[in-house]
Amino acid sequence: MALRLNVDMNEPADRALILAAEVIQAGGVVVYPTDTLYGLGVNAWNGEAVHRVQTIKRRPEPKPVLVIVHSSAAALALTDEVTEAGSSLMASFWPGPLTLLFRCGTHAPEAATGGSGKIGVRVPSNRLCLRLSELGGCPLTSTSANISGEPVPFGVREIELALGPGVDLFIDGGVLPRALPSTVVDVSEPVPRLIREGVVSYEDLKRIVPIILR
Repeated sequence: MALRLNVDMNEPADRALILAAEVIQAGGVVVYPTDTLYGLGVNAWNGEAVHRVQTIKRRPEPKPVLVIVHSSAAALALTDEVTEAGSSLMASFWPGPLTLLFRCGTHAPEAATGGSGKIGVRVPSNRLCLRLSELGGCPLTSTSANISGEPVPFGVREIELALGPGVDLFIDGGVLPRALPSTVVDVSEPVPRLIREGVVSYEDLKRIVPIILR
């Protein structure tokens, strides 16, 4: 039976997050609250753990998974190239609900990239996420905690019922307010491309990067 830890989203106790980080380091799967939705978290560099996430979500085929890190410096360690647009968007919207798709470094495992050669990275504004990533010492997957193609629940009880067994630990931060997912922008090429419009609008992006494809 999966463990459940109740946390204060504003002041998450290190004791709970240390336990969650230990589960992640051991290859386990954690459900945790982000600044947008509940996410499924594993060590993104652990191919077996990433495969477990794909199985839990019942994805018909492998897909790249989004990851969170605790700082821009940690994000830069995942790619061999950052475009001018990528740098501008990082400076303007991180920490926050903007995921950027970079060309992944040569050391990035295929499990995390889905063979795409790209990796989606975000530095969230949520203190719990930042601390969990820091304690885990690894990029943390942040794919939504739902069955692929189905609505995303906003509370742990509903997530537990939807996902069933497979999750090792639930971090319960209460029912999250209804929110859009993070915006996703591909910055692997000189001209960025909007992949998914979420919390950060297309108009907001254009204020920073005037030319952005849709």
